[in-house]
Amino acid sequence: MIRRMGKRLLLSPLLHCLWLGMALLWVTAEPEPAPVISISEQQIKDLQVQWQLQTGRTPDAQRTAMLIDASIENEILFQEAMNRRFDQLPVVKNRLQQLGGFLKLTEGDARENAVANEKEALKLGLDKTDPLIRRYLVSSMKEVISAESPVDAPDQKALEAYYEEHKEQYRQPGAIKISHVFFGGFEQNSLNRANSLLAAMPVAKEDAIRSGDPFFNGHQLPFLNEQQLSKRLGSDFARQVMTMKSGQWHGPIASSYGYHLVWVKETKLDHYRPLKEVAEHIRSRILRDKRQNMLMRELEELKENYIIDVADVGLDASTMTFPDFSRERTL
Repeated sequence: MIRRMGKRLLLSPLLHCLWLGMALLWVTAEPEPAPVISISEQQIKDLQVQWQLQTGRTPDAQRTAMLIDASIENEILFQEAMNRRFDQLPVVKNRLQQLGGFLKLTEGDARENAVANEKEALKLGLDKTDPLIRRYLVSSMKEVISAESPVDAPDQKALEAYYEEHKEQYRQPGAIKISHVFFGGFEQNSLNRANSLLAAMPVAKEDAIRSGDPFFNGHQLPFLNEQQLSKRLGSDFARQVMTMKSGQWHGPIASSYGYHLVWVKETKLDHYRPLKEVAEHIRSRILRDKRQNMLMRELEELKENYIIDVADVGLDASTMTFPDFSRERTL
């Protein structure tokens, strides 16, 4: 009997109409409109001004386009984080409570009115406009994407390939270790003292050093390359010393401070750091690049879910007038 009733129900015209109506509703239902991300002319100008203030350089069209792309990507990550309810995380709620207390949105003690402060901050939309909250949500979304799409660690062949391709990054310039006798100032007397000592140089280097003047950087210098030596004693001094042979006295040589007699203890030639020494650094670089590429791919896919509207304006800021925040000091 139950089987007969089920068969009769399946053949019921009323049920057929119900199914047909549901099917028509499903076919004709309009999809939810895609969210819109708009970059206005004023926002583009703000990005250009921020870049100019941070770097001291005026952004060209290419740099402005990169700034716009980064702004769009951050907005997408922020929206995705909001969709996942990251705004309910304790860090965000605490920040809203702090903002509410700082802005005195409620009366009384801020700690006692934490929840009320949070509600008032939400009414003002601070969860969407506060820079710290936005930065935290964007960063959290990046971490989630990385966790959801892990990358493989590079094998030995990948390490070797990266090392060969970027070998110049691991080149160590030649270095030199010296002792020196210092004669302060550039007067003729200083030069004469240096020449006299060189003509009758004591056997012990310590005795020779005591015959000169004190030097604030010391008389025994560790291994330094030409650039490092230039910072300490001047470029002309460094250029001459780097060509000297070890095991003998040289000079007098002028530095930024006076004259020197130089004993070259030891030299190191240019060389490349071996792979085993830099393998961990290379591994972290490869993983970083892989994660960045993966993030870019994920962002490109997410962009398809949004309508991107960028104001049609010139991107070259070379003709713009930027604000001058310098302060003129008056006596």
